[in-house]
Amino acid sequence: MLDKWVPKNLSASICFCLAVLACACQHNSQDMNPSPESLDEVVLSFEVYNHTQGFVTALERTTLQGAPVEIDLSALDVQGVDEDRIVIREERFGERVAFSLTGTATFQAPDRDKSYTLYLMNACNGADYRKVDTWTDTSEGILEYIPPLQWYREDRNGMTGPEDVILDAISQLNDALDYAWAKYGIIQRIGERKNRSFGVGYGYCRNQFGWHNPYWAGVNPEHCPTYKMKLETFLEEIFELLTRLNDIGGKDTASLITDPDSGNLNEVGKDLLAYVFVKDEKN
Repeated sequence: MLDKWVPKNLSASICFCLAVLACACQHNSQDMNPSPESLDEVVLSFEVYNHTQGFVTALERTTLQGAPVEIDLSALDVQGVDEDRIVIREERFGERVAFSLTGTATFQAPDRDKSYTLYLMNACNGADYRKVDTWTDTSEGILEYIPPLQWYREDRNGMTGPEDVILDAISQLNDALDYAWAKYGIIQRIGERKNRSFGVGYGYCRNQFGWHNPYWAGVNPEHCPTYKMKLETFLEEIFELLTRLNDIGGKDTASLITDPDSGNLNEVGKDLLAYVFVKDEKN
């Protein structure tokens, strides 16, 4: 009979095993979910910058590891900045930690003391950042390429023109990204096409002043005979290529981002371009 091989203290043995197992599971659960008392405090330091004007203020938060950290723009009492947009990056211009269009940014505290930069968008020049963000959810208003951006000279359709105006446009765009506190990006020239680069030059441009796709930005020299017209159109087409935006000034982007007298990149154009770079996750 099988019964004679069953230990008399079977019930006690089973109870003992279950108790040990329960204790082990409880111990493991406690290890994976430490109580607040077992968490260490971390000190988070923030430098606050107007993204094109410079340093504004500094603040510090002490919190627990892994706790939610909330930054409310209205509580900072900062003037001359957009009321809704906040970008938080590690160190001065490291990985993007948080981005908000609501005036409140939230992220999870790290497991050690850390420094951040909190970027607020300049409002002194009247830049309307909604023109960049309107179609952000459909992959517009973000960088087309991972920085550093690279361009090469490419003319099309048997058309050509002066290079100095192209170099002028690229230089102005680079200046709008280069500040004493951080370089948000750079557009570098290369000798010939390679992966993740784009061409700039002259071409038929669908019989328009200028035209672009994700790989090329150009100006029609027949429709843009003057230096000013070429400059403002190159600025428009390169700006739109880099940011995946089109005609954000109403009839064209040039009317919003360039000076009507000189064709140069204006202060609004500088603020909007820097904003795209500051907030983009690829940076």
